[in-house]
Amino acid sequence: MTVAFTDQVLLTVLHQRLGLAIEPLAVLFGTSRTTAYRTTRTTRTTRSIGELLDQHGIHITPAPSPPGPLRVLHERVLAEDSKATNKIKAEC
Repeated sequence: MTVAFTDQVLLTVLHQRLGLAIEPLAVLFGTSRTTAYRTTRTTRTTRSIGELLDQHGIHITPAPSPPGPLRVLHERVLAEDSKATNKIKAEC
């Protein structure tokens, strides 16, 4: 599964700035958790993106806490993930 370049950057900024977990990011961008994780790891370490941000004086600092709607989204994703895990276990 691939994520468009602009979405890769946005996904990484949301993760770094808002401290949003990978699960809700994967849901927001319609991708798997693995792809979202790899995207944030790769984008953070890609030299050209870091250089571009530096050239523009952009430094991403973590927010003190995620905004309320994102916290709610995160809780909902975790709840849905829990339901899916329970269904799989129940059927085995």
